[in-house]
Amino acid sequence: MSAPMNPSNPLRFFVLRVPFFLEPNYERNEIWHETNRNRLERKWGGKEAFAAQKRRHRLKERGQEVGIEHFNLDRLASNTLASHRLVQWITKLYGCIASEAVYNVLNHKHFVEGKKLNDTSFLCETAAATAGANYEACSDFLATDSGITEIEQTQVILRNLGINSIPTFVIGGKYVVSGAVHSTELVRVFREIEKAGQGAPGSSFADALQIPINVRGVTLPPPTGSLWI
Repeated sequence: MSAPMNPSNPLRFFVLRVPFFLEPNYERNEIWHETNRNRLERKWGGKEAFAAQKRRHRLKERGQEVGIEHFNLDRLASNTLASHRLVQWITKLYGCIASEAVYNVLNHKHFVEGKKLNDTSFLCETAAATAGANYEACSDFLATDSGITEIEQTQVILRNLGINSIPTFVIGGKYVVSGAVHSTELVRVFREIEKAGQGAPGSSFADALQIPINVRGVTLPPPTGSLWI
């Protein structure tokens, strides 16, 4: 990325993952529902239509470009609410950098290794290994309904913004960039914000999720012996 327009006052930002449900009608506590291959064939109207979508989006090639040798299409799809709650819980305790690390590990283990995203044991093991979270505290949290109301509020914001697909980037609560765009497009938006001198506006999503201001973009030192990715 090129140097900031004003080196003495560079634009600073934090990244917050906002929950989005590909299959909102999946039962919350069901152990499994269907394979991802079955889900996508159903979504796109059959095997041939799904194969055409894969070719059009170059999923295999784009995955390999970022180090993903294969997507496990036979992984079991499930309701993802528990994983979203976990990420927000980690954000509140350790900050956005720590939750991003947990998010990345969950993605790899789900999309490549086929781990289920509503398996609370797997979720808490990942949180403990990656962010140093306490396994029992994590398990106790996921056994409650804590955090669900906040996530439901983010879904209202998404609908009000007209967002119905991912990836979508909402920058500064004003700019909406849809699709897997090149980084240059994001830099263009940042430059526009910097040029306008708008500074760092608040985040309606962070407010809805009740993410404390003091941990947005902040990480705490990992406990001794933890794996920090």
